[in-house]
Amino acid sequence: MSRKPESHRQLKTIADVDVNGKKVLVRLDLDVPVKKAKGKRQKAKVADDTRLLNSLPTIKYLVDRQAKITIIGHLGRPGGKRVEELSLRLVADWFESRFPGAGIKVEENLRFDPGEEGNSPTFAQNIVRRLSPDVYIFDAFASYRSHASVVLVPKLVCRVAVGFRFEVEISHLSKVLENPKKPVIFILGGAKVDTKITLIPKLAKRSDEVLIGGLLPTKLRSVCLPGGGCIKAAKLNDSGMDVTEASAKMFADKIMTAGTVVWNGPMGKFEDGKHSAGTEIVAKAMNQTKAYTVVGGGDTEAVLTAFGLESGIDWISSGGGAMLYYLANGTLPFLEAIKN
Repeated sequence: MSRKPESHRQLKTIADVDVNGKKVLVRLDLDVPVKKAKGKRQKAKVADDTRLLNSLPTIKYLVDRQAKITIIGHLGRPGGKRVEELSLRLVADWFESRFPGAGIKVEENLRFDPGEEGNSPTFAQNIVRRLSPDVYIFDAFASYRSHASVVLVPKLVCRVAVGFRFEVEISHLSKVLENPKKPVIFILGGAKVDTKITLIPKLAKRSDEVLIGGLLPTKLRSVCLPGGGCIKAAKLNDSGMDVTEASAKMFADKIMTAGTVVWNGPMGKFEDGKHSAGTEIVAKAMNQTKAYTVVGGGDTEAVLTAFGLESGIDWISSGGGAMLYYLANGTLPFLEAIKN
C-alpha cells in the first residue's frame, strides 16, 4: 500500500517557535545558477535568484525579530573539495544587499567538505558545536537527499521547524495526495530517466495514470499495475527527439479531462525548435485545463517561460526531484529525521 503522506497541517513552522533574539541556523536552497566572470573587470553573479527570492519571507521574519541568522546550504557539485567558482560568497553578497546591517552570516558551501554528502555524524556535530544554534529552520525543499545538514544536524538542535517556503510547498503538494480531484494524472518526461523510473510505480499507485514522454518510453512500456494505476508510454517520432503529434494530443486530451495534473520533464528536446512540438502541445493543455495543476523541475519551468504559459499553472514547485520524491513516498528525508 502507498504510504500515508506527511500532511502540511502536522508541520511545526517558524511561526510556532520563539526566534526572538535567538541564534538561528537556516538551511536554504542556495543551489542557484551562476554567471561566470568574463575578464578581470567583471565579477561573477547569480544568474537566476528565484530560489533566493523564495527564502525572503523566512529571512525577513527572522530579521524583524532580531534573530542572529546563519545560513547554510550548497552550490553545485564540488565533489568534497573547494572549488572557487562554487563559493557562496556571491550568495552572501546577495543577502547583504537586501538586508544591509542585519549581520546575516552565510557559511561556505557545505559540499566543499565530503562529510556533507557522506552524511557524516562528525561533520554534523562540528557544525552544531561551532555555531551553537538555539533554533534550526529548514527551508530547503529542493534538498531532499539524506545529507548531513538535512537529516543529522536537525537531530542535534533542540528546537526545529520549517520555513515558510517549505510549508507552502507541502501545502500545495498535499492537495495532490489528500483527497485530490480525480482523475489524477502524472506526466513525466525529460532525459534524466534513472531516478524517475524507480518512482513511477509508486506514482502510478497514487494516480489514475502516469503518462511518460522524453526518453522514458525507451525504458518503459505501457502497462497497468496490479492494485491500480496505469503507465501510458508515448510513441516517439523517427528522430527519437520528440513524441509524435498523436501521442502529444492524446496526452493533452487527458490533461483537459483530468481533475489533478502533475508535470515534470519536457516531452522532447524542446530547446531545439525542430523537436519542441510535443512539449508545446502539453504545455498549452496544462495552461488551459480547469484541473489543479502542479509543475516542477528546471527544464519544465523553462518550457512554460519559453512559451509564456506560467500564469496558467496553480503551483510551480522549487524542486522537481524533491516534488516527485514527496509525491511518490508521502514524506522526505528531513521529515523522517525530525519525526521523533
